[in-house]
Amino acid sequence: MRRFFDASRVVLDPRAIAGALTRKEPHQLALPERAIVTFNETDLRRLTEDRGASIVDAWAPFRMIHRLSGTSTVVIRSSFGGPNIAALMEELSAFGAREFVLWGYCGGMGPDRAVGDVCLAGSALREEGISWHYLEDENEMVSSAWADDWTDAAAGAGFPVVDVWTTDALYRETEKKIEACIERGISAVEMEVASFYSVARAKGLKAVAFLVVSDLFNNNGTWTNGFHTRAFREGVKKLSRFINEKAVL
Repeated sequence: MRRFFDASRVVLDPRAIAGALTRKEPHQLALPERAIVTFNETDLRRLTEDRGASIVDAWAPFRMIHRLSGTSTVVIRSSFGGPNIAALMEELSAFGAREFVLWGYCGGMGPDRAVGDVCLAGSALREEGISWHYLEDENEMVSSAWADDWTDAAAGAGFPVVDVWTTDALYRETEKKIEACIERGISAVEMEVASFYSVARAKGLKAVAFLVVSDLFNNNGTWTNGFHTRAFREGVKKLSRFINEKAVL
């Protein structure tokens, strides 16, 4: 996989793309230090409705970025997957964002995970494409140094630190791969964390990912849908409170 990494000069620059698509000058696109990234409109509203948030007009409609009133924090919705997260981080960091907090979702694996659990992603297995473009090393796991700074706060909220499996192939989460992950202590699967942490490492950014368990891969080779359960809704509420209290700068 290392063949994807190339240390030569990048030609397509995120500052140029953002400028071309917004027709704004760099100073007009300036952003505060911290960005919180979500994946759906409901979660976005949970973080913005009661804070007098406003759209950063210079970025619209290219990126719909919400500035939380009286803070140094913006909130933005991303599409799923590593490529979308990487592009978003590139663009936002090019104009000032240095700290990224991700509110994501995952499938739980093994006996220790349950629907509605909220986890802090420690390290991620790199079974996606983005990380191999950003990091020269061939280590199959990637982690975030900033995630270590959040462990005490996470523990206080009852959020365990877990290793995750990041894959691009949603519908190729096979029985043998799930078993292999569980055997090595990986207890969740999702589509972004390895990319998220790799871009942060490569660009000197801070990144931490929190995940709500939405469904389960059981030891007998079956799958359990938890998306509409009370336990899942309670997990979402817990993470919403945590991010509102701890992650807004």
